[in-house]
Amino acid sequence: MRFSLRTKTITGVVSITAILLIILVVTIFQFLNDLVDNTVEKSASTSAALFVSTTKNAFLSYDLSSLDADVTEILTNPNIAYVRVKDKNNRVYVEKGDAAALQNVFEEDTSASHTDDGIYDTRAPILVNDTRYGYVEMGLNIASVTDSVSRVRSWTLTLAALEFVLVGLLSYLLGSYLMRQLQSLHTGAKHLGEAIENNHYQNIFIEVSGKDELSDLAEAFNQLVERLREEHGQRQRFEDELKEFNALLEDKVKDRTAKLNQMNIELKETNKNLKETQVQLLQAEKMASVGQLAAGVAHEINNPVGFVSSNVSTLSDYVATYQMLFAQTTALFNCEDESQRTTLIADLQQKVIDKDMEFINEDIGDLLKDSTEGLYRVTEIVKGLKLFSRVDSDLMQRSNLNDCIRTTLAMVNNQLKYVCNVDTNLGRVPLVEMNIGKISQVITNLLINAGQAIESTGKHGSIIITTVTINDVVELRVKDTGCGIPKANIDKLFNPFFTTKPEGQGTGLGLSISFGIAQEHGGRLSVTSTENEGSTFTLTLPIPKDESEESDTQ
Repeated sequence: MRFSLRTKTITGVVSITAILLIILVVTIFQFLNDLVDNTVEKSASTSAALFVSTTKNAFLSYDLSSLDADVTEILTNPNIAYVRVKDKNNRVYVEKGDAAALQNVFEEDTSASHTDDGIYDTRAPILVNDTRYGYVEMGLNIASVTDSVSRVRSWTLTLAALEFVLVGLLSYLLGSYLMRQLQSLHTGAKHLGEAIENNHYQNIFIEVSGKDELSDLAEAFNQLVERLREEHGQRQRFEDELKEFNALLEDKVKDRTAKLNQMNIELKETNKNLKETQVQLLQAEKMASVGQLAAGVAHEINNPVGFVSSNVSTLSDYVATYQMLFAQTTALFNCEDESQRTTLIADLQQKVIDKDMEFINEDIGDLLKDSTEGLYRVTEIVKGLKLFSRVDSDLMQRSNLNDCIRTTLAMVNNQLKYVCNVDTNLGRVPLVEMNIGKISQVITNLLINAGQAIESTGKHGSIIITTVTINDVVELRVKDTGCGIPKANIDKLFNPFFTTKPEGQGTGLGLSISFGIAQEHGGRLSVTSTENEGSTFTLTLPIPKDESEESDTQ
């Protein structure tokens, strides 16, 4: 079977157009699916993460009223279908939102295009120090998004079908024109080729003369030229519209970028609030430690101040005696009458005997020595208080861990001396980079906890403090003979708000904050314990590289 040129032309053009339209439609659909999936996934993960950071404290403290308020507030967003807060054992704390969605078994969605209920389900863990405590399950209403995508698809298919019909029609007309122009195509084709190359269609029309087949062919050629000129103008308009579309797309990209920047700002603000909360917790624990130390510190200061005050009173009496003797000695030097001088000398000797000046001379040295020692004790206590007051500072400096231990012991000595003996085995250790106030708080927490553990046994125990250098770290070990820690509580010991003390005697933050301080210094805090025998806490701090090298050369 032989096909005409017109049939071949129509078939070829329509086939190519169909293939191109199919590729275009498939590409558009895939692009829409990818765009919707990425947008919905980012929105879901961001919303869940922000909600987790907002409700973490309320969840950890089991503040159900705050959790309920937070859930109610986020559900004011029309794009949130439901929110469910669960612990790691799948116990539901709070769930609100679309009742039908809440009744469905939760299955986390990975693609918005595969969601059949119009709700994109996502989940975010509630983590503290890489420990998962629960989950936040959230559903995003994407029905409007899927409806919009469906409308875009319908419009795309409609436009593709319309274009397919138009191309078929134009192909038919073009085939007809070609069939009628074959006899005079040589000249017209040559000019037409030049016109296409130069994009100039003004002076290539074939002259029409007569009403025979040649005139019909010339007329058809002229119409073809005119059509090409129109399509050229239409293509130019399409290019202009494409430029406008690109400009619009750039504006949308800028708008999306601005939104992302705003989200980053909000995230930074959230991180700032978390840091402020951490500082507040640190301050609360410091105040709790100060409260525990207050009575002991007052007693430690009152004792030396008391005997220094007494010594000063005695010294005042001695000074008055010396002033009296000095006055009589001056009168003796100024007296010229020999008999009167003899009387003054006798009187002066009698007063030296009466006032027991030999004892006064000996006692003055002892009084000054005792007063100096008392004031030194007060100075050491005040020094410790100054260190403790710098716990909020971020200043890092190289210091000797042994000095920090001695100063802290002076602070807590009164609280420990009635329940235990404190033995120190402080080795020769290099300087380490530390925040003295924060490390002092860690040592204070460890010593007070050890003393309380010993006191709970009802027996007089002992605490052994040891410092050693092991490879490139300095270790502080605080070993006590207290009640020990049950094995089941070891893994939870450094968690926030966990305490084994009776209600009202502990905040549950001391060891957690101490653990965080150790991590801030690049070290770690660990514990080994045997119940009813005692515990050993080990604080490890890294040695600066230059200090380590200096120690190796010594």
